[in-house]
Amino acid sequence: MKRFFLFTFVWIFFIANAFCNNRIDSLLNISQKQTGKEYLHTYLKITEDFSCGNNGDTIIYYAEICHSKALELHDDIAQLKALFYWSCGLYSNKKYDNSLEKVEQVIHISEKLNRPREVLQAYYLKARNYQGSKQYDLSILSFQEAYHYSTSLFESENKEFAIKYYHAILKQLSYTYWYAAKLHDGIEFFQNEININTSFSENLLRSYYTNISFLYNRGIDIKQAKHYLLKAAEISDKEGNTDHIYMDQAYLGALYANMGNYPTAIKHYERAFQIAKNEKSSNKISYIILNLGICYDANGNLKKGVDLIFDGIEYFIKNNNKAAEAKAYQHLGRLMIKWHNFKDADQYLHKAISMHKELNLPYISIADYSNLIISKYSQSEKDSIYYYLDIIKSKADKYNATSAKCIYYLSKSQLNLYFDKNPRAAYLNLKKADKFCSTLKSTALSTYINKAYGDYYLMKDSLFQAKRHFSNAWAKRNSLLMLVERSNIAQSLSKVYKSLNQADSAYIYLQKADSINKKIHHREDVLMLYQKDNDFKVLQAKKQQKALAKENKKLFDRILFIRAFYIILCISLIGLLVIYMKKRTRKLKTEIQIKESAQEKLKQQNQIDKTTIEKNNELLKIKEETIEQLKEKLANNPTAFTTEKEVNELEALLSAKLTTEEDWDNYLQLFTKKNPNFIPTLKIRYQNLSRNEIKIFTLIKLGLTTREMSGILMISPSSVNTARYRLRKKLKLEGDQKLEDIIAEMITQIQV
Repeated sequence: MKRFFLFTFVWIFFIANAFCNNRIDSLLNISQKQTGKEYLHTYLKITEDFSCGNNGDTIIYYAEICHSKALELHDDIAQLKALFYWSCGLYSNKKYDNSLEKVEQVIHISEKLNRPREVLQAYYLKARNYQGSKQYDLSILSFQEAYHYSTSLFESENKEFAIKYYHAILKQLSYTYWYAAKLHDGIEFFQNEININTSFSENLLRSYYTNISFLYNRGIDIKQAKHYLLKAAEISDKEGNTDHIYMDQAYLGALYANMGNYPTAIKHYERAFQIAKNEKSSNKISYIILNLGICYDANGNLKKGVDLIFDGIEYFIKNNNKAAEAKAYQHLGRLMIKWHNFKDADQYLHKAISMHKELNLPYISIADYSNLIISKYSQSEKDSIYYYLDIIKSKADKYNATSAKCIYYLSKSQLNLYFDKNPRAAYLNLKKADKFCSTLKSTALSTYINKAYGDYYLMKDSLFQAKRHFSNAWAKRNSLLMLVERSNIAQSLSKVYKSLNQADSAYIYLQKADSINKKIHHREDVLMLYQKDNDFKVLQAKKQQKALAKENKKLFDRILFIRAFYIILCISLIGLLVIYMKKRTRKLKTEIQIKESAQEKLKQQNQIDKTTIEKNNELLKIKEETIEQLKEKLANNPTAFTTEKEVNELEALLSAKLTTEEDWDNYLQLFTKKNPNFIPTLKIRYQNLSRNEIKIFTLIKLGLTTREMSGILMISPSSVNTARYRLRKKLKLEGDQKLEDIIAEMITQIQV
């Protein structure tokens, strides 16, 4: 657990630091506090950083912001840079026409502002756009324009910048001549430039030599390619530039290997390999180590060749260079095919396919499938051949791969010849393969096609045609992958010469075929290969075991952490549940207590209400008795009121029992009519009397007893006495002074 939390903390800390140290994020943070030109220049730096990558949309986004801001601030230099980055983004997105529009604007503005660096960059980008859109003639013209402009800057303060672009322009120009199938035009251009620019330094001349060698090596004249490359290597050795020495020695190794001169190729590769090891360059080491292995095998030292490839795989695994590792497995598969070890060949080639798929390099896997077809062809597995051919066809159509199309039609023709015995279909497919091969200038594919043509014409009994194609194939037999194929060409030539009654030639080629077959059946090196292969498998098994143990340890820690997490989670949930239940129980108890208290209060209130109802019933009874007595008095003494109407109204009020405030208001109005000055005089004399106290005065004025008052007011007689007592106290009466006396005094005063 501790290790897990420590790892998490370190990882978060690392991510945080990596984020904080990110240059672009820092610039974005800075730009938030800036305005005007400072803001614009910061965004230009951000755009420049992104322009080094392949994220075209991001480049365009920031370039548009910069361009808009530059126009707003009338900053021509910033506008120029923004337009250039914008065109770079469009080029990265393969929107070549749109990019060319922006480039033309850049050229116009940079020439107007006299900015030679930006002019050169724009010329170069213009040529690359034409190259990307496959307008090779326009691309050649644009590269030449960029080239001449770069040479014109050699005497200016921009010399170093111009020389940097000069090398890149020459390299891309030679590629474009190759793409346009104008190799001779390219060679002529470079040779003319050498004759014209006699004042150039040897370092600049070296670029001419390497590019001329490249063009000659595309199938024109391999001897001339060697001549110019040796001149370039001589200059590199004299200057002591290790980068140039490595490149020239590596190219010389490839050139001599292509010529079949493997001892010399090994010598140059070994020198390049030493430089790569001194520099500890993973890419350089991976390139050389694989090619050295192939060269040692081709030179007859199978053990050392395979050792080098296996050593390379160990090196690539250690440095996590999966691309080189996949390439190594591809080479191993080819070697296994060469020595008829098809089981291991299929295994290594499938490993290479799997890794190329993982690395998202489907185009490179075409070569793996091509080698698998050769392996399955040797094993006479027709169904497997058709299966892999369908894969190659789909990839050829998807990526428009000329080499894949050539391999597809060549393999189809071989199936037609050797399995279907259909020479007509074979010839049609060979024609298609030959058409693609003429574009590729591939020696190996050309040799295979010549061999297939020879077999076709031999099947048709066209001996002279067969002889011509077999002779061409034999001249380039070293480019064939399998030794048995070289033997088959020799046997076919022997058969042709025998049919032409040229016994000596037939015997010579039969001897050559026999020599190759003896080499095929010489298994000592192959046994050494198996030994090395087994040692490597043991090493791989140990590494896998260590990796598995490490992974198991991680898995165990992870399981332990998960278990601990769930235990803590369960304990936490149980604890929370217990706390919740306690709170819930406490709340329920409180609610029960509240309900019990409410029920108790309700019982008490019910008791009070019951008592009140009983008292009210008693009072009602008293009131009814009082009212009956009043009625009786009124009946016995009708002269108490002046009119019969008043008597009737008083009787009605008394009959209504004065149960509401509205009844009392009506009664007091009637009382006021009878005694208009009584209540006003009472209020003037005693200003702080309440309504109930005025009621008591009016009832006393009527001459009612305490019992009669309690019936009317619907209170108990004791409450009436209490009210009378409080009223006496409020009026501050003496002990022997009565309320009736005050009323009598007031009546006397009113009458006076």
